[in-house]
Amino acid sequence: MDNATLNSTTVIPTTWSISVKQPMPSSTVAAVGFIVLGIGCCANAVVLAVLLRARREFDSSVHTLITNQSIIDLFTCVAGMVTLIVMVSHGYRYNGNAIIDGAICVTVDT
Repeated sequence: MDNATLNSTTVIPTTWSISVKQPMPSSTVAAVGFIVLGIGCCANAVVLAVLLRARREFDSSVHTLITNQSIIDLFTCVAGMVTLIVMVSHGYRYNGNAIIDGAICVTVDT
């Protein structure tokens, strides 16, 4: 912008010209993702099972917040695992139904 003035019609670039390189290969990222999400699924399932069993045995609703958080975490881990599987398998094959394809594209496709 050395020669540009306030009245100039010079086009200012809106994109970065720097290329970003991924520091790790995608296979390493996928492996770490599977490990972390697998441990998260197992841990949240165990916590949820213990809390539900304690609720049945002791008839206490004290741990409702923890139970709800565990359910949310478990759902998030399962959704992350599904997303990671779709990313590793290089996408989703569309079957022609616009509603189902659109819903899968919005929720899973990256």
